Amino acid sequence: MASTAAPESDAYPGDVLRVWGPPGTGKTTYLAKRVRSTVAQHGPDSLLLASFSTTAANEIGSRFAADGAGARPAASMIGTLHSHAYRALGQPPVALDPRVLADWNSTVAPELRITPDNRRTGGGSGDSGSLGVAPELARTGDELIGALDRLRAGRLDPQDWPVNVREFAQRWEDWKREVGGAVDYTDMITNALEMAHEGVPAPGRPSYLIVDEAQDMTPLEVGLALAWGRLASRLVLGMDDDQAINRWRGGDPEPLLTLHGDGVSDEVLDRSYRVPEAVRAVAETWVRRLSHRREKLYYSRLDDAGRVVPGVAHHVPESLHSTKLIDKVLVETDAGRTVMIIASCNYMLERLIENLRERGVPFHNPYRPGEVRWNPLGAPTREGAMSTSERIRRFLALTERDWTGADIQAWVELVKLADAGMVRGAKTAIAHFSPNDPVPYEQVAALFTDPNALALATEPDPAFLERALLKAKIDVARYPLQLARNHGAAALDQKPQVVIGTIHSVKGAAADVVYVSPDISAAAAKNMATRAGADEAIRLFYVAMTRAYEELRLLTPVTGRHMVTTELIPPHLEVTS
Repeated sequence: MASTAAPESDAYPGDVLRVWGPPGTGKTTYLAKRVRSTVAQHGPDSLLLASFSTTAANEIGSRFAADGAGARPAASMIGTLHSHAYRALGQPPVALDPRVLADWNSTVAPELRITPDNRRTGGGSGDSGSLGVAPELARTGDELIGALDRLRAGRLDPQDWPVNVREFAQRWEDWKREVGGAVDYTDMITNALEMAHEGVPAPGRPSYLIVDEAQDMTPLEVGLALAWGRLASRLVLGMDDDQAINRWRGGDPEPLLTLHGDGVSDEVLDRSYRVPEAVRAVAETWVRRLSHRREKLYYSRLDDAGRVVPGVAHHVPESLHSTKLIDKVLVETDAGRTVMIIASCNYMLERLIENLRERGVPFHNPYRPGEVRWNPLGAPTREGAMSTSERIRRFLALTERDWTGADIQAWVELVKLADAGMVRGAKTAIAHFSPNDPVPYEQVAALFTDPNALALATEPDPAFLERALLKAKIDVARYPLQLARNHGAAALDQKPQVVIGTIHSVKGAAADVVYVSPDISAAAAKNMATRAGADEAIRLFYVAMTRAYEELRLLTPVTGRHMVTTELIPPHLEVTS
């Protein structure tokens, strides 16, 4: 396998603008305006827009108001770098497409099988599973493909790869050829880069390229962006190296930090529309610990009168596991403030989730809707299915109007008829109700043998559902039922004021009050002995701190077998106002 070592010279020969966007300074809005002006001047096919994820790319695209299609770039010119590279290659078979990967999984030992990912079919973000495992320790198919992706993304010479990865890589390459020249997500970037070195521009032959979240690109992706940029009139890189938190997939801002040449220029967005002064001061003190960064002066948020918003940043005695933390959260939500509680690892949130559920506090994570544990009120388990929360809401609809046939058809699926005091064959009768028409009380009453059960159901009282729940529904229904008891049926409709999640999951988000857990895993603590590991932790918690719109509260560390108590965020960083 050929090396992917960078052939570029030290000085970049093209015209490139680095747009540095500290937290909340409106980088997305700035780039959207630049896209609009470029397209207005040069046409919808003149510009290619790429970002780290489809969501981020679409966010910029969504900023265009309905003021005429002429100001919009062509739809094909907006996407991830991988999707553009995939198009440049002529859209060959994708190795991790479930239909293609089935061949690999049918011929290898069980431990070497690879998990397919429908989301990546046709050119995805390039993420692979099990990316956190050190390459030399990779053993399973998911671990090995993840390690191979990272090593290739870092443009490391294959001769320096661990033996286990080299052996896997050879087998993987042979298989891809056998199934008709399938490409994986790293191939998309590598092959497009080779074409660019031969003079083939980005798809659509754009004159202008804009790459958002450039700090999260791997060295290989940076190579492709720069190569395409050399073949265009101008390359614009929206970035903030201080927020580069995707080292887990090989992301590294260093190649762009050291980029230089006569055509390289910089612009700093210097006013945050999110971060108040106290939070900015704490975060700036913290991020200056980085071994290498681009110094960026920016100013804190102003109020409507043009005055600096002071904000608050301080340590609090509660930990992520404290029940008193829930009391404080409820004080804030009762006052109408939004609250975010974030940690560095998913497993650290388990006790918090238990405490929130036990107290019946509504919470969610709209930035990771697929994480069921973080979104107990949302997203059905399969396409077209109705969530348990929605079925309960249909039951409680009787407080506002008569049940429709669809309402009864929804909630009856939660209960065992005998325990609900309903007649045998009730579900058959209910199936014949008109979905959109109100069901008269007489027809509802005819479904019951127990008058007490009928009275409880038509109250409507959540206790009716609780005592009659099917065994399989007990765990998933307990939380929404408690919400309904504590806060009324409306709580199941309203957007929760509390967001929980990992720091990675909320990048780009904000809340009035942000609680940050300083706990790190044992692996992260060990990794902090290296410069790269320490920088990774500094950037991660910098992102966490700068989610706060009004107040930052640094939690007390948890002590336990899977947590590491450190002075990661020491008390001397406290700033209050």
